[in-house]
Amino acid sequence: MTKVKINTGEVGRAKRSYRAEREFGLLVGGVLIALGGWWFYRGRYPALTIILPSLGATLALFGALRPKSLVVPNRLWMGLAEALGFVMTRVILGVVFFLVVTPIGLVRRLTGGDALGRRAGRGESYWKPYTERRADPKHYEKMY
Repeated sequence: MTKVKINTGEVGRAKRSYRAEREFGLLVGGVLIALGGWWFYRGRYPALTIILPSLGATLALFGALRPKSLVVPNRLWMGLAEALGFVMTRVILGVVFFLVVTPIGLVRRLTGGDALGRRAGRGESYWKPYTERRADPKHYEKMY
């Protein structure tokens, strides 16, 4: 039996990488600068054309030079994204269900569709014989 050697050396704290915060600062800062520049070019939202590029430049500057200072803003941003994702998932699934699945079900019901064969009359067995293709064992080797 082989023994597992356990490293009992000094366990130091690993240096934390602030890559996520750097990416957050540069990406969100760049988007805010671009959005503010676009609105300035279009002549819309005059107050935001000053605020957004300033905020974006600050985020980009901190992201490039001092990403450690963006830990809290990044966490707040990710919390907002998680909350929006939680809500929007349910909204999108609700819309898909009520606008796609429900009408299909109603049309099937109105036209007499019975995919599960629940309206079949009583008989000795509910067994339905396989089609010739499904009865062939080679069918399972390449099913599609």
